[in-house]
Amino acid sequence: MRIFLAVLVVALAALPSSGSGLSAQAPEQAEAPERDSLQVLEELKAEQERFEAYRESRIPVSRARTNTSCDARMGRICVWYGGADEANFPPEPVETGMARSELVRALADGLRDFSDPWILGQLVHYLAEAERRSEALGVAESCGLVPDEAWWCAALEGYVLHLDGRFVQAEARFLDALGQMPDPERARWSAPRFVLTPDALQELEALEPMEREARVDLLWRLSDPLFLREGNDRWTDHMARLVIVRNRAEAANPYTMPWGEDMAESLIRYGRHIGFSRVRGETPLGPTLEDGRRLVGHHHPGSRGYLFPEDFLEAPAEVPPESWVTAPRDARTWYAPPYAPDLRALETQVARFRRGDELLVVGAYRPVPPELDALAGLVPDPDPEPSDPFRTPPAQVETAGGGAGDLEPDPAEFLGPVEVGLFLVPEEGGEIRSVRGTEPSGVLTLLAPAGRWVSSLEVLEPQQRRAWRARQGVIQPLVEPGTVAVSDLLLLRPDAPFPESLDEAIDDARPGIRVRAGEAVTVAWETYGLEVDEEVQVTLGFTSGRPGFLTRVGEFLGILEPDRPVELTFPVAGPDEVQILFRAVELYLPDLDPGEYTLHLRAELPGREPALASRPITVIP
Repeated sequence: MRIFLAVLVVALAALPSSGSGLSAQAPEQAEAPERDSLQVLEELKAEQERFEAYRESRIPVSRARTNTSCDARMGRICVWYGGADEANFPPEPVETGMARSELVRALADGLRDFSDPWILGQLVHYLAEAERRSEALGVAESCGLVPDEAWWCAALEGYVLHLDGRFVQAEARFLDALGQMPDPERARWSAPRFVLTPDALQELEALEPMEREARVDLLWRLSDPLFLREGNDRWTDHMARLVIVRNRAEAANPYTMPWGEDMAESLIRYGRHIGFSRVRGETPLGPTLEDGRRLVGHHHPGSRGYLFPEDFLEAPAEVPPESWVTAPRDARTWYAPPYAPDLRALETQVARFRRGDELLVVGAYRPVPPELDALAGLVPDPDPEPSDPFRTPPAQVETAGGGAGDLEPDPAEFLGPVEVGLFLVPEEGGEIRSVRGTEPSGVLTLLAPAGRWVSSLEVLEPQQRRAWRARQGVIQPLVEPGTVAVSDLLLLRPDAPFPESLDEAIDDARPGIRVRAGEAVTVAWETYGLEVDEEVQVTLGFTSGRPGFLTRVGEFLGILEPDRPVELTFPVAGPDEVQILFRAVELYLPDLDPGEYTLHLRAELPGREPALASRPITVIP
């Protein structure tokens, strides 16, 4: 992702020759006059400004054309997604690093004389930028600011710890900083400014303080890229961005342009830069003067939108699968997890079953490594949108051990050691339920109280720094006495033996919802609330597409006219002793065209409301 600023810049041919710490040292004088803190601060700000101008002047100018449109526009700033070229920027010149070292020495000398928040912040910033994070952390820990400003030291510690990948410690220090801030400052840092749309932010501000705080906490909790990793690095990255904003607000920046709200918004929404380049000629903002040069800031090419969708923030358990991971062009804010910048959609099937007042979640999974994309001939398109890693996994692959069209390649052939987890996040807050494993593909089960949850099924391959995940809302209300209910429909593997119990069915759960036209598919489910020997009439049917829930149910009950109904009905005898009835049927799919469909089940008993279950499926050739 690239940020482009609409300003003309002037190249500087050499380091400034004033009394700056960036220039050659002047001969020692007999005795330097004593300077006050204001004079020192002004001199250091001038030093910092000269460094940023020098940094900009040393970046080579490219004559290549850039994109001519903006994916997002904020005041003077144009943002566009650079795709595979995002990391194509020149390395930092050696002389720029030397100039930064001179600036660091000047800032360190100034901090020894005066404990000033601005000097402290700039020193930590440039030490971290130079990859001298241990020194930066030591400076922040030493602090030296007065008690009313000590929160800034904690925030700087959190910033460096986050850059170092120590997210748990970073989270703790940022929380310490928030606890020490004056109320107005805490309000600014706590509000999800810019990451939410103005309308959503206005709705949030209208809530009572305690409810607003809980809603914001839930936003960041659900935006955590992987629960497999301790600490919420998406939140700590947001806080780190706020640290940069405060450091930049009263200082020069690499763009050598006056600070403004547009620059704060771009930093908070899109994060830190990994490098810079300069362009000449036509730009995303149109043609320029012949000698016009403009700075381009680059972001991590793996940046994506991980923020939980604001439309579902009031009821997260109703969020559909993977709706809050969006391609960069569609995302309001970007982030790339450093431990897994390659994070893809996980092929999975999640189903709910009842166990008394508890919810049993079954998650079958199978990651599709990028190598299988290549084997299937699915070469990533140069345009970033069609090659979105959160697209539906490929329907056909060819492996060394199987023929073309094999639906179940063995991920173990392509993956190293993995960490796997199934997580349930309660909508109302509280403890996250989880179960973990190490198998490249398989089935995980998790028992939790009935209620409203967000589930996350995750696979992480640490050595390759890549991961897969599937998230969706999970709702399981208690069954009212005298009513009948059904579980989710569970699709089984094509070669699975016919199951006699749910335990047998779980072992052979299909890790996905892709099926072949004309294929025999075994579908398993449970019915709850039946009387002894009570007979239930079961209807299974298909509707085309994946419309909304009310539309699906309306079609299936005959309220709406379906495009292409396919149904079969049969009676099922009730249980002899217990009130849970397990059943499985083998269906031969009708001659459905490839595409998306919804498989429905309706259970009817005389004098009772029918119970319904639906399972989206994808039919492939």
